[in-house]
Amino acid sequence: MTNASRHNPYWSNSHHRHFIRGVIRFLTYLCAFFLIAIAYWVADNFGEPSLEQLLYHAQFGMGGLVDTDAAVIKSFLIWCALLPLLSSLLLVLIEYSIALFLTHGSTHWLTKPARMANIHFIKVFYWFIGHRAPLYALTAAAIYFGIQFSVTIFLHNQFGKDYFAAHYLNPTAVKVEVVRPKNLVLIYVESLENSYKEPKLFGKNLLSSLDHLKGLSFTDYRKAPGTWWTIAGITATQCGVPLKSVSLYDGNDQGEKMKTFLPNAVCLGDVLHEAGYHNVYMGGDALGFAGKGMFFKDHHYDEVYGRDELKGKLTDAELNFWGLYDDHLFAAVKTKLVELHKKQQPFNLTVTTIDTHGPDGHFSDYCKSLGVKTFEGIVECTSHQVAGLVKFIKRSGYLKDTQVVILGDHLAMENPVSDKLDRVKERLIFNQFISNSHFEKNRNHILPFDMFPTILDFIGFKVQGGKLGLGYTAFSKEIDMSLIPDYEEMNQDLLNQSEMYLDLWKHKATL
Repeated sequence: MTNASRHNPYWSNSHHRHFIRGVIRFLTYLCAFFLIAIAYWVADNFGEPSLEQLLYHAQFGMGGLVDTDAAVIKSFLIWCALLPLLSSLLLVLIEYSIALFLTHGSTHWLTKPARMANIHFIKVFYWFIGHRAPLYALTAAAIYFGIQFSVTIFLHNQFGKDYFAAHYLNPTAVKVEVVRPKNLVLIYVESLENSYKEPKLFGKNLLSSLDHLKGLSFTDYRKAPGTWWTIAGITATQCGVPLKSVSLYDGNDQGEKMKTFLPNAVCLGDVLHEAGYHNVYMGGDALGFAGKGMFFKDHHYDEVYGRDELKGKLTDAELNFWGLYDDHLFAAVKTKLVELHKKQQPFNLTVTTIDTHGPDGHFSDYCKSLGVKTFEGIVECTSHQVAGLVKFIKRSGYLKDTQVVILGDHLAMENPVSDKLDRVKERLIFNQFISNSHFEKNRNHILPFDMFPTILDFIGFKVQGGKLGLGYTAFSKEIDMSLIPDYEEMNQDLLNQSEMYLDLWKHKATL
């Protein structure tokens, strides 16, 4: 055994030790490449979500993953599993080959001093750099992952002041009166933001169909912490609270499905149920993804329909990877509206669309019939379909007893026009309130949390003090505007650890 053999990581007196070292190097590389791949893949498919969002989805484990877009799953397996695995294996094999050459192949070069010097240099470089390559790779990957997911902000959230407890008002402590109740049609349009109105970016206003409805809008509807993705946007606007991972705090194992969804929070569905409303949810994607179905069922929605409940006789070829195209969804929504009006019971019909979902959007047959071939076309087509639903409500005479609210569920994530959207100095979420009655705003700056009391105000409820959860109504003139919290402070501290927030997940509350 030569001196080189004794120091070479692949050739030692113990083949067992050699194998263990190889496995350790492989696993270290695998971990490094996985961190890089997952950070890149998430950013490429979903924009720049926080670590909080990543952990939230992890709580639903594989059950939530299989309910997502099949193309997204395939992309994940290729980029985050197969590619790191093959890259790690290839690197270890290359290192093994180099080590083998330095141990045995270099003996053929020993006849010339210059070549001996080159081999010596390669050996020194390999032992000082190559030995530590997995560690260097893992360190670089951890730094990239930390930057991509704002880990420093996440760590701040674990030790900062309890902002939530200082500002949250439990709806159970608020008097909510039914004054002139009207039905509610609440439409969450996937990733819809005001930036799509910019002719300088897209050549025209892609949302002109909605603008022609002449609804009332709040011109400064901003994003807020814990509201950046669909179920978080729904939770914020219906419960007045952010959505964040609770697994790090309450002992739930990562990957296990939560059994109930904010059982101690009082939300829009709970308030309306108490007032005698019939609550219905309809969405094109699966109810299991991200706990969406659980949320609606746990907060007094009487009928909850997702992909499997709505697809009926539709074939796989007539579905997109998430589920129903929006044209099929809106057809089902119109049928349900007719049915609900016949019952002559106050109702809330909540709808979520999907066609404008990144990374590529979905081309429905309806949109294709209009010649749509680009993502911008999908956005315009979706706008036209939502406007068509509102026109159907008007033609049917329902607007005399029904209020319509159209909201973007959050700002657009990664999609084919992200480079254009990123040019907008301040991106704002689309919103529109449609009614036969006259309403006056008390301000233009609102957040998703404000939608909870604002929507109740809009459909004829009176919220004492105008505040529920973290939100303040944007209609009532009775609220003290000086109490509305500072946006920057909220942005920095809202997701800090809070025992009061955790309590919302622990016990069932009643009004």
